Amino acid sequence: MNRFSFKRNNVKVFLFFLVATSILWLFIQFSKNYTRTLEADIVYINIPDDKAIDPTSDAKLLVTLGGNGFRLIAHSWTTPELVFDYKESAKKRSNEYVFALDKKGDFIKRKLEFKGNVIDLQKDTVFLKLHTIFDKKVPVRPNVSLKYAAGYGSSEGLEIQPDSIMLSGIKQVLDSINYVVTTSLTVDGLKSNWEEEVPIKMDSLQEVVNVVPRIINASVSVSKFTEGSQNVPIILENVPENEEVKIFPKEVKIVYRVGLDKYDDISERDFKVIADYREASENNAFLFLKLIKSPEKIHDVRLQEKQIQFVIVNKE
Repeated sequence: MNRFSFKRNNVKVFLFFLVATSILWLFIQFSKNYTRTLEADIVYINIPDDKAIDPTSDAKLLVTLGGNGFRLIAHSWTTPELVFDYKESAKKRSNEYVFALDKKGDFIKRKLEFKGNVIDLQKDTVFLKLHTIFDKKVPVRPNVSLKYAAGYGSSEGLEIQPDSIMLSGIKQVLDSINYVVTTSLTVDGLKSNWEEEVPIKMDSLQEVVNVVPRIINASVSVSKFTEGSQNVPIILENVPENEEVKIFPKEVKIVYRVGLDKYDDISERDFKVIADYREASENNAFLFLKLIKSPEKIHDVRLQEKQIQFVIVNKE
């Protein structure tokens, strides 16, 4: 038993000296002087609300620091930040500003809260360029595909709110943007009213300072659909004054799909079908029909007859 206790005490003594010598070794190593080059992120503050930072402005700065390990280790775990206050800048041109860095590195040491030495700086001046921010209102194009269940549809179709958004940015960027699109969305088997929030696609808006709003509301009113039809008179146009032309038939049947709630709202007066006599050919006794007016609330509109016959009755 005493022999076992003696061995256990030896292990404790060994571990104690191992830990102590390791700590002493680390202390000696960290007491030595080192140099380390860091890439610091540049952050600008107090930029006026009506200004945007140009991408060509300095965003990084290489700094070589010298000091013992205790002083350098604090900057080894994270990327250091150098904060520059716009109010402390010197104006170079109308939209260009500079921050002078002293050779002694006192400014950098103060910004980094570093008590060692600044051995070297990548440059002695930090450059900032600003642009005036403008606003532009642009329409939204929804990238939404709606597929209805059999026998269903929508008289009004997809509606979005708002239908336009406000962009803020530099003039050169805004001039190149005429509209924005939403992210892609497909909805299948619609049988009832649908509504969902859809984000604006931001991929092409990286250089825009602000986008308001970034989400729109998309909706559609869905109803049961049925087939409707109307017999519509055909209007013959562009007949010369010295000619009399008769057509056969004089009306055409139009077939369409319409919501049950809108079925009784549709009449023949909502349609206009014409045949243009100027398109007549001596070798052809037919004229093609054109549907030039129909209600927006109907779908899948088609003429049962695509052409009609004509006869010249009297020609002087």
